[in-house]
Amino acid sequence: MGRPSVREERRREIAGAFGRVLARQGFARATIAAVAAEAGVAPGLVHHHFRDKDELLEVLMSGLLARFRAGVRALEAEGAAPLDAYGDAALRLGPGDDVEAARAWVGLFAEAQRAPALFKRVRRLLDGELEGLVRRSGGTLGSEDAATLLAFVIGSLVLGAFAPRKTAGFAAPSFRRLLRALREESAT
Repeated sequence: MGRPSVREERRREIAGAFGRVLARQGFARATIAAVAAEAGVAPGLVHHHFRDKDELLEVLMSGLLARFRAGVRALEAEGAAPLDAYGDAALRLGPGDDVEAARAWVGLFAEAQRAPALFKRVRRLLDGELEGLVRRSGGTLGSEDAATLLAFVIGSLVLGAFAPRKTAGFAAPSFRRLLRALREESAT
């Protein structure tokens, strides 16, 4: 696999800066000037790489999703069961973990309410996550159980974004307990 181009690297850096500003200040205050300052570039360079903040949101979402997927794969490579890896990768919000990512996800979800194209993309993402959870369960969970797990993950991200200490240490273990309960219920 070849080395990413300088343009791709710069776009990722700027999108990362946008995510940090979005996480700290919200969408309205994540101005091009604020993003440029965070990235250490001129505002014109942000405009050179992105047509608008909506494109920044889309690229940020792709980056956050790629990091999440890499985390799931890494946990699976260490031997974690597929659903445990999913929950752990999604819900690690303890000290030293990426609380900014949780805040950026919350910001993305909030902005999806305002931006129809982003709304459709988030909706497709959530539909895909639901299908993926059913698949990861090996058929032991139905779509309603998958929706319950995804709702728990999203709710934990929201709580973690606002009060990370409230979710530290409990969210991932609670996900596993919820998963066990759902499997036990569907087995009866």
